[in-house]
Amino acid sequence: MSTRKNARKKTKENKPRDSIAIRIAKILFTLVFAAVVAGALLICMETFIRGDFLEAKKWMEDNYNPFILNYLILFVFFLLFLGLFNDLLFSTFAFTVFTLLLSFINRYKHMFLGENLYPWDVLLYQQMFNLFPELIKEVNKGKLAIAAIGVVLIIATIIFIKKKIGFVVFRLSVLKRLALIVISVVLIVSFFLFRSTPLKRLFNELQITNINWNQESNYRINGFVLSFVLNTESALVFPPQGYGKENILNTVEDLKNRLTVEKTEKTLERHPNIIFIMNESFWDPTRLESVPFSEDPMPTVRKNQVGWLLSPQFGGGTSNIEFEAMTGLNVSFLPTGSIAYQQFVGHSLPSLVSILKEQGYEPTAVHPYYNWFWNRENVYKYLGFNQFISLDNFKDATYRGPYISDKEVNAKIINKTESTDKPDFIYAVTMQNHGPYEKGRYKDDVKIKIDDSELSDESKYSLETYTQGVVEADEAFAELIDYYGKSEEPTIIIFYGDHMPFLGADYLTYKEAGYVKDEKWSLEEYQRMRQTPLVVWNNFTDEKIELPSISPSFLGPHILDLAQIEKPLYYRFLEEFSKQMPGYTTSVKNDADGNLYKDTPDNVKPLEDTYERLQYDLLFGKGYSKEALFGSGT
Repeated sequence: MSTRKNARKKTKENKPRDSIAIRIAKILFTLVFAAVVAGALLICMETFIRGDFLEAKKWMEDNYNPFILNYLILFVFFLLFLGLFNDLLFSTFAFTVFTLLLSFINRYKHMFLGENLYPWDVLLYQQMFNLFPELIKEVNKGKLAIAAIGVVLIIATIIFIKKKIGFVVFRLSVLKRLALIVISVVLIVSFFLFRSTPLKRLFNELQITNINWNQESNYRINGFVLSFVLNTESALVFPPQGYGKENILNTVEDLKNRLTVEKTEKTLERHPNIIFIMNESFWDPTRLESVPFSEDPMPTVRKNQVGWLLSPQFGGGTSNIEFEAMTGLNVSFLPTGSIAYQQFVGHSLPSLVSILKEQGYEPTAVHPYYNWFWNRENVYKYLGFNQFISLDNFKDATYRGPYISDKEVNAKIINKTESTDKPDFIYAVTMQNHGPYEKGRYKDDVKIKIDDSELSDESKYSLETYTQGVVEADEAFAELIDYYGKSEEPTIIIFYGDHMPFLGADYLTYKEAGYVKDEKWSLEEYQRMRQTPLVVWNNFTDEKIELPSISPSFLGPHILDLAQIEKPLYYRFLEEFSKQMPGYTTSVKNDADGNLYKDTPDNVKPLEDTYERLQYDLLFGKGYSKEALFGSGT
């Protein structure tokens, strides 16, 4: 054995070194090869993401400077892979898989949620793994099989070429590999933090702009790779202009002078129970006017509806709606596509929960799913909840489809209010009507049918399944108000959908029903794609409030008024803002008269600036305003 080893060692030592000319030729070949691979993969990525080669070609022609930067970034990344693996062909294979995987994730995220892949999505890996079995159902199995076969063939080709064509087997010494890795990493970091490096000048000269207020345009104009890079630095939230202790204290003093406490007549002997039910994907499917439903799927909600919630999300991002409703803060001031619970809530935060807790309430969160999802197990503590009833607490529960039924959530709510002497504050998030809405989910137990529709079979069956979930959510809500209608404890129930449902890739059902167009949407269409029914019910007064299209951020003041609880200064400010602009999202805004805006009108700008500064101070800053806005107990 030792003789054989020595022979191999001797052979290796006697192997002639390449001449300088051959080494230079191999280096040039490697660089040219890397340049070709980077260019080819960029074209493949943009073609796959845009769905059409001609669209990708048009983008390259119309946006030459962004195209060049996309290309340079990919080229540098390929050099990093080469330094890491020290094998030209394997590096090509690994880099190809890496880039195509990013393209795949971006394409399907956009199909499901209408949003591109953002840098902060890497924090959501647990959710992605958990939802992967459901998402994979939407993938074309034939194309997936072809892709798998292609991977096998590529690996076999690499092995064959390496054995037959020695010229492509080019190895770097340890020092040269290390140098290549360091240079590549430095360049990559410079791209991601370009505003703090000499590359800022290059970006300025090329007139590259991060269109972070409109990410759809950002990715369409700047391309996937460059937009992803630009957004990385945007994920860092910087103080708004003028932020500082003196400025914040002056702002608070102005609010104190302007927004005095209004005394309200108290008719309740005790604080009422306050129950929020954020029902998963609850929406009114009869708004698809071209679709004939055999009967009304939501008679109880319709009877008690007081207006529309203007959700900041479509098809997902549930925790952002919770964040707005619980804190009165607004995700429009955060990087587009970010998840506040995952990225920004890492400390105690004054909220509707903490306010009611100071008033003697027992605060409880209820959600029949994993407690780690959206980081709720930690965030709920930061917000002030005493208890979180999650999936582990739903033993032997009844399931409807793959998720625990809404009626099981009712049982937890009722049990909680019956078992405590204090008034209860409960924030419940249901799961039953979570997508996807595959045919047969409820077997033959589908109450409402769709007849004589122009919808494709795919849209028809998914809409019927979804509508059955609406029916059962409405029935569960009816049971709940029937129970509390007979209760001696004063109770308020706030019921709404977190966002509209995902009904087919690329808004398939909505487009087939004529609810939105294929091309660029109008403000009216954006609003329609963000509104869910809103109910505010109580058992102690017959007076029914009416609300405009309203953001979750502005629900708090109305609920505190109804509960006859004095509003802290911050909630008096939210009330002032919502009187001017009750609907406030990145996509669309509406004033109290129903007029729609993309950008905030000039007369609301001063309030908007105040809102943004206060939010930064509470969420990211020094908390100069905290005690004045919420009181010493927060």
